[in-house]
Amino acid sequence: MVFCNFVELTCCEKRFEKLSEISESISSSLEVFCVQRLCNSFGGEIVINNKVILVEDDQLTRLLIGKMLESKGYQVISVGSVPEALQAYHQEPVKVILSDIEMKPYSGLELLPKLSTQPTPPSIIFMTGRGSLTSAYEAISQGAFDYLGKPVQADLLFTILERAFSQRNQPPGLIRTIESPDYGLIGRSSQMVEVYKNVALAGMCDSNVLIWGESGTGKELIAKAIHEHSSRKNNRFITVNCGAITETLLESELFGHIKGSFTGAIGNKKGLFEEANGGTLFLDEIGDVSFGLQVKLLRVIQEGEFKPVGSVENRRTNVRIIAATHRNLAKMVQEEKFREDLFYRLKVLTLQLPSLRARLGDIIPLAQYFINKNLRDGRKCCLSETAIERLLNYSWPGNIRELEHAIERAVAMTHGAVLYPEDFSLQRESENSIAASEVKVPFLQRTLMPVPQEETLISIEELEKRHILKVIKSTHFNKTRAAQILGIDRATLYRKAERYQISLGETEEIVSVLSNEPQSEAPVAH
Repeated sequence: MVFCNFVELTCCEKRFEKLSEISESISSSLEVFCVQRLCNSFGGEIVINNKVILVEDDQLTRLLIGKMLESKGYQVISVGSVPEALQAYHQEPVKVILSDIEMKPYSGLELLPKLSTQPTPPSIIFMTGRGSLTSAYEAISQGAFDYLGKPVQADLLFTILERAFSQRNQPPGLIRTIESPDYGLIGRSSQMVEVYKNVALAGMCDSNVLIWGESGTGKELIAKAIHEHSSRKNNRFITVNCGAITETLLESELFGHIKGSFTGAIGNKKGLFEEANGGTLFLDEIGDVSFGLQVKLLRVIQEGEFKPVGSVENRRTNVRIIAATHRNLAKMVQEEKFREDLFYRLKVLTLQLPSLRARLGDIIPLAQYFINKNLRDGRKCCLSETAIERLLNYSWPGNIRELEHAIERAVAMTHGAVLYPEDFSLQRESENSIAASEVKVPFLQRTLMPVPQEETLISIEELEKRHILKVIKSTHFNKTRAAQILGIDRATLYRKAERYQISLGETEEIVSVLSNEPQSEAPVAH
């Protein structure tokens, strides 16, 4: 209301002379709406700089995202390729470009070097359904404003757009050559795309990082990836598991010791802080460190100084600390089991890794990766449809590490070309996980095909069709959730449903979208 009164008074007193200045300060869609309504009531016009160039080669996805943006008051210039985007920008420069990455023949990333030389380069937000650490780092390091996974979450996108419009004179990013691989990081789910983005951002600074995640989620892989994308990548990356060593030995391991400082100290020994000088020290399971040793860790992190066990002389080191834990350190601070000052020194940057059960769309790609990793002598192997069902319905309390061990055992103990549910020894099934043999309605009975008496080998297309149908029904026809589980965007889900003649339960919605009717009037399936 205060904003509306301000604009109304300005319109009355200055007769639109300063409206261009007012429009430049407007970032939210609500403010845009207020200004437009007020100016219309005074019989005047105002041009709000809220235009977005939307670059998406898939026509249906472009239509759906365009309608979503227009519903929030954005003016959308929709194009289907990078050359069209460049042409549209030169005809009418905009502040923000929202672009897909995976387009042919030119990747959306081509926009970065071509537009970074502009006097005031636009903020470029990328979307991807095939996220990777390499593409995330390439985008962020060259100046991308943000990097989002598909399907795009509407609330998150609008928040990022408002930040992009409110940003002034964004400097072009520092362009770096991308040479490093993805370090074994597998997954294209929206959760992993967010992780890739955060790894890229962490690699571009030298701050301490705290990685939180359940055991087996790949915390060490993430730490290595941050190191390899940092300015310290040519120096050492050293790992120490703080929970696997006793307090006395851990102190000696970290800080070193001098000869005779304790029984068994037959010579001088460098500590890991000294060995890692100039590089990165990864402190795994930092939550298991004793309270007394936390004090010494705090000093070396704050001052860059430490004393080897038994020494009276300080030594200096310059290391980056990446710590990881599966414990709730904030709760431990409240319980006075972890020092608050050390906690805040470690968590300058925080990365939270999703559990495997929270990224169902990545389970099968990970499983196939581990199958290929363990195959020898040109052997080929794949998962049967019931094996896929078993893997997707298991809760994976041990996360990726448990999946890797399960696949390794199955491949080693099976000589056939197909893996079946009985080939997996999943002993830790929780009450919430349902084995394939325990599903109330068998998976095959939910398909369009009759249930065979014995499992037979089928084509990849038929396997994909059955899996999509299973996911659609298990999510009660929630298209967004189904697309997330499958690791694809909604437009791809619609195409596959049409190809396989699968009902998504909302024929009227698709028709209304394609006929430019308001999507809000379409029925929503629950």
